[in-house]
Amino acid sequence: MHVAAAAPTYLSAVDIPADVLAKEEEIARSQAAGKPENIVTSIVHGKLKKFAEEHCLLEQKFFKDDTKTVGGVVQEAMQKLGENIQVKEFVRVSV
Repeated sequence: MHVAAAAPTYLSAVDIPADVLAKEEEIARSQAAGKPENIVTSIVHGKLKKFAEEHCLLEQKFFKDDTKTVGGVVQEAMQKLGENIQVKEFVRVSV
């Protein structure tokens, strides 16, 4: 249900291609132009983290309870069931 509702693009942050990250970093740096380098670095880091939270399934806020991430819900299920649960892929079909 979450995949249908939130339309993630990637499974986790490590699955984001380097060229996409480079493009997002370039956009963030251009938006922070004119600021001191240490501030630019923290702005870029924050924007890349926000990008991952918006586009990665395991980083997204769970739509039924926005205090948890999807990865956190998976971890809770692992603890509750005592089984190793891994999300390896997802498919979203839209009409």
